Amino acid sequence: MKIDESIFEWSDEYNIGVEEIDNAHRQLFKIVSRIASNFKDSNFEKNKAICMEAVKYLKSYSVKHFSEEEAYQLEIGYKGFNSHKKMHDNMRNVVIPALEKEMESKSYSKESIEHFLGVCAGWLTAHILIEDRAITGNVTSKFSATADDRSIDKLVDIIRGYSSSLFMMNAEIFSKTYTGHKLKKLFCYRDVLEKSDGKTYSIVTAIEYPMLEIIARKFVKQEVLELDGVMQPLLCEMLNSFNTEVSIALFDSTPTFKESNAIPEENFYALYDKVYPEYSLLWRTYCGHFVIAVSRVS
Repeated sequence: MKIDESIFEWSDEYNIGVEEIDNAHRQLFKIVSRIASNFKDSNFEKNKAICMEAVKYLKSYSVKHFSEEEAYQLEIGYKGFNSHKKMHDNMRNVVIPALEKEMESKSYSKESIEHFLGVCAGWLTAHILIEDRAITGNVTSKFSATADDRSIDKLVDIIRGYSSSLFMMNAEIFSKTYTGHKLKKLFCYRDVLEKSDGKTYSIVTAIEYPMLEIIARKFVKQEVLELDGVMQPLLCEMLNSFNTEVSIALFDSTPTFKESNAIPEENFYALYDKVYPEYSLLWRTYCGHFVIAVSRVS
């Protein structure tokens, strides 16, 4: 993937109207842009050293900025503080450490650094344009309902166990508040279910194709280039079982399934257009990522 430095350039549309916060956001963009600019240099070993230092600085600066921004929200009595802080906590405690671990495990390879840049740029852009601008009332936050930390941790434990037994590979949580940034090509499967109290939920599992191909080869022992008449039903049944077990454990009851089907990738991303799902967890395996998104329908 060729790195396009223009995507890391600051734009006035990112301003939220609070000088201290806007200045901090500009600095975050500069840090990410600095890493991107190092790819112009042919000395890759030097790039690694610079990147390692920049990542450390980004982490420390982010912690400082998040704390200052949260203090400002409390000062003005921002009603969305709890949801906003969860996103900050997820970025500083889950996402950045996961990215660091990935780069370290791959000796700061070009691919791992590019992934780091893409995630950071995507998160910064979406977070500033939507959630940070919501602080000053420029836009509306996409959080309509947020799950409590206890239920999120419960879901993390559930998915970790089931992914190991069903997909036969270890999975690590990459983000507890995935907000819909673009991933590699996805296969997406949805179940719509009704709880005993009449509430209806949608649970979607979206899997990147590189991971999907590894899973499929465990069953068919041949290269899987496309989802043919046999492979798609097999994967749908697997993911239906996965969603079923996850939903039973999450809701502590057996729901009634009203609809089950594979959905287009664009329908999955549309889940994030207006409001974020109540649960939205991004996972990483050695061969790709997958997402579990649970949304209240009615």
